[in-house]
Amino acid sequence: MSDKLRQRMAQEAARLVGEGRDIATARIRAARAVRRDWVPENELPTAEEIHAALVPARPQAPERLDRIAESVRLLATVRHHPCLRSADDGLEHALAVFSTVLNTYPYDEELLTAALLLHAGLVIDRAHPVPSLLTALETTITPRTCWLLEAAAVAETHAAGTIGQRARRRFESHPDFEQACLLAAADRQGIHGCPTPPPTLEEAIAILRDLDAEES
Repeated sequence: MSDKLRQRMAQEAARLVGEGRDIATARIRAARAVRRDWVPENELPTAEEIHAALVPARPQAPERLDRIAESVRLLATVRHHPCLRSADDGLEHALAVFSTVLNTYPYDEELLTAALLLHAGLVIDRAHPVPSLLTALETTITPRTCWLLEAAAVAETHAAGTIGQRARRRFESHPDFEQACLLAAADRQGIHGCPTPPPTLEEAIAILRDLDAEES
């Protein structure tokens, strides 16, 4: 396949993501639209190529927090999803969750990163958002942030009382049990639980950048 054809598929996929499709769906539909035929998996545009088509003016190899920012920014394309808890779109919800967590743990960069990224996987694959996100950002976020993103769903079952007894004991004994529960509670409350007006994405990333600089 020519590079030009692959670029056209990536651009079409980016257009579909902008309309609210996840990347997993958009790349297949874009291939069908451009090629009008079945396209092998290894010839489909990658998530990175689709990201580049969405934000062509940005560096192709952004640093860690820039990559996180772009993953969160694309949440603006996720609208009217059940997990958004009254927010207009995924970005608004993410910033509300971030603000709630910031109010309690203002110096925990890993937890705040998890708050921003909690639903960013919906942009990649609606059916498997968290695993897809962890695969996409495996070299970008820390193991603790990965655990917090996975544990938010466990914290939901804990709050609902539907978690198994053995899993509950294991979860409650984890050193980040309280942080995971706060993350899940902030997610449930959404924009209504936000104690202060949420920051912009640029302001949230600036907070993470300052914390990262302090730790370094």
